[in-house]
Amino acid sequence: ILAAPIRPQEKEPASEPSVLALPLFPASLVRPGIPLPRALEEVGSSVRNGYALFGLEVRSSDGQAPIVSLNLQPGSNLGDALRQIIDQVPGYKFKVVSEHMINIYPVRAENDSQDVLKTLVPEFNAVNVDPGRIFTRPEDFIPELAARLTPKRTGPPQPSGVFGNVFEGNGPKVTLHLKNVSVREILNAVSEAMEQFPPKYSPVGWIYTFQPDSNSPAGGKHSWSFLFCAPRTWKEAAPGPG
Repeated sequence: ILAAPIRPQEKEPASEPSVLALPLFPASLVRPGIPLPRALEEVGSSVRNGYALFGLEVRSSDGQAPIVSLNLQPGSNLGDALRQIIDQVPGYKFKVVSEHMINIYPVRAENDSQDVLKTLVPEFNAVNVDPGRIFTRPEDFIPELAARLTPKRTGPPQPSGVFGNVFEGNGPKVTLHLKNVSVREILNAVSEAMEQFPPKYSPVGWIYTFQPDSNSPAGGKHSWSFLFCAPRTWKEAAPGPG
């Protein structure tokens, strides 16, 4: 009896999330030496046939975002752009967390139990709220985050070390009811909720910047902001076959 050798079944390569395959504007995109948030804005606004939203976490001793350069040629897609950016920022990675949402963060944040974005929130409720207010002052809407950023202490009041840009818009508002989520998941959910807005109101992403300071009761300076990253054509779907 002759037995034919059984060839091991080859695994098919894991498919890349579709958002990373979105094409960029068919022209070169060259931007030397710009801050990471601006690079994400440039790339995001160049996306065609869809859109991406970014949630960015930055850690640095001086509170400044890393500097990167863009050198993308015609035919590049979003995945090409993000890989080129991350290659210039040692210790950072990106992760697709939903159909349009992408998080960029330091790798060490994954195992850092003190990362405030990991703060667990049993219940989060926001009713008819301007999303920009949540992105710039999340502690006003998340008591558990406020407790982390302003720990109890004795003596005269001290600065909390929390900073953020003020953003008040006249556009649509968001309503969210979430349970057992992290601060990061709340911020992502706020961005994703904006996907229901009319086409003239582009959704935005978010930025959290942490500057460590052992002398600060809050552990350092915590800055919050929003990130314009969707193109004006964000609600234009990919063209159909034919």
